[in-house]
Amino acid sequence: MAVVLLMSAAIVGLAAMRRLRRAPLDRTGARPRAGVTVRAVISTLAVLGWVILLTGVGSGLSPLTRDTVAGTPVAAPPELIQAGMPATSAKPHAPDPLAALRIGDCVEVPIEQASDPTGAPSWKAGAPDPVDCTSLDANYRVVQTGPAPCSDPLWHLESSRHSKAGALIYHLCLAFDWRTGFCYDTAHLDEPSKVDCGTPGDHIVQATAVLENTVGGGSCPRDGAGAVWVVWDQRRLTVCFRGSDRPGP
Repeated sequence: MAVVLLMSAAIVGLAAMRRLRRAPLDRTGARPRAGVTVRAVISTLAVLGWVILLTGVGSGLSPLTRDTVAGTPVAAPPELIQAGMPATSAKPHAPDPLAALRIGDCVEVPIEQASDPTGAPSWKAGAPDPVDCTSLDANYRVVQTGPAPCSDPLWHLESSRHSKAGALIYHLCLAFDWRTGFCYDTAHLDEPSKVDCGTPGDHIVQATAVLENTVGGGSCPRDGAGAVWVVWDQRRLTVCFRGSDRPGP
């Protein structure tokens, strides 16, 4: 519609211009001016055309569509920050090395001298620690493992540990580690200690044989001075020494 009005205004205007050019000159030599009616028609048609055109353009614009969200508005969460792998506070416990010991393995047991209620000397054993049997610190060896009570005749100490849930972690039955070729300080024969063979002392002895399930020294090796031995009847154990040795106090 607006385009038609604009075109009509243009046609009327052109026609008026042609008529104006063709009109005869008046007595003064000038062409007569276009009538007020023609000008009014042209102006009216032009104005109506532009109004209708602008109105149509404005009405033809579609509003921007927006998403409609139902519900209660919630504040946006804070910006997430990339974090590293979470560290676990509880680390798995390392296996107890004592639980891996087998019969024949050796341990070091700290021995502290004390006194019993009568004043007689006694000994307090500390916690065992696995060591190589060739070490001078290896004063005990394992003769039995497992949950059963110690029954090996050689056992002298036992050590065990349980978990918080009550499960057995280890149970060791230990005997003193008499070993052929090693030297011992036997000043306290009930609790001797391994020493270097060059250690001076009246009761430094060297084991020449360790006889289990034997309660006599008839099988002990002899040297030029003969042989000396010590028998533990209950343990059914005989330990042989050099003929010149003086075991015990």
